[in-house]
Amino acid sequence: MKKNQDKEKPLFSLIFGEIEKIRIRRKRNAALRSRTEKETGLVQARLSRWVAEGKHLVKYNCMDDILEDLDLTSYELTYYCSTRLKKTFLCWRKELRMEEAKRMLLDHPEMPACQVGRALGITDKSNFRHQFKSVTGLTPSEWRKKFKK
Repeated sequence: MKKNQDKEKPLFSLIFGEIEKIRIRRKRNAALRSRTEKETGLVQARLSRWVAEGKHLVKYNCMDDILEDLDLTSYELTYYCSTRLKKTFLCWRKELRMEEAKRMLLDHPEMPACQVGRALGITDKSNFRHQFKSVTGLTPSEWRKKFKK
């Protein structure tokens, strides 16, 4: 009888230890989720302010300049974009800029498409045309003709 009790104690300790590890892991994951939600809210607020200030239209020299302007780390921005927006930051920004381009093309029919691109921080005419077509499926002039007021 005593031998069986001795064998059960290590097994019980092992099971109890595993249950404790699971409990600790769950607690740590809950704390991590909470922290992540706070960080996500912060990133969302900063991106919203950045767009409201029109900074998404500014031509930046590099991604580090954008991160500095947003006061975010690369990890924070990447995590937010991939989990919340389901796209990269650059893709999201390009879509925002092309929405503005569509508005400008209709509001200012006399303005050449290349000037619209420059107003959006895209100085190369062919780059603007390529980006516009990748988002809308049409070139700026085709889009303007199709949706003319």
